[in-house]
Amino acid sequence: MTKLNENVGSVEYDELINSAEPKADVFNVTLRAQAAETILKRGTVLALSDADNKVVVLGTSAKTFGEGASTKTENLTANCILSDDVTVGTKDCIVVAYRTGHFNRNKLIVAEGYTLAHSDEEELRKVGILLDTALNA
Repeated sequence: MTKLNENVGSVEYDELINSAEPKADVFNVTLRAQAAETILKRGTVLALSDADNKVVVLGTSAKTFGEGASTKTENLTANCILSDDVTVGTKDCIVVAYRTGHFNRNKLIVAEGYTLAHSDEEELRKVGILLDTALNA
């Protein structure tokens, strides 16, 4: 006999997304390899490098490329938000990130010791990511 009142699943709301407008849209980005295997959580803000077009966790120290006269230190700009938990190893990998949407700033994750700055929020706004504050009831 079938149980019609049985709970077959549940969904937990992590409060990352604030609202359905603007639509949370995803795309693939190349995440730069880590020194050691690392787990990055959903909601991690990623910064785009102007040197190699790869992303790193916002607040990561800029890397220097090239040698001699062609040495260049990359600029890292807040660009997108990781959409799912991911394990990153010592090789670059493709991950899925939000490129647009309306998110709660107090649920975002950045590098340890770093604080999301107003300039970071402005860079995210320029690419279509709006930030607000989650209100816990």
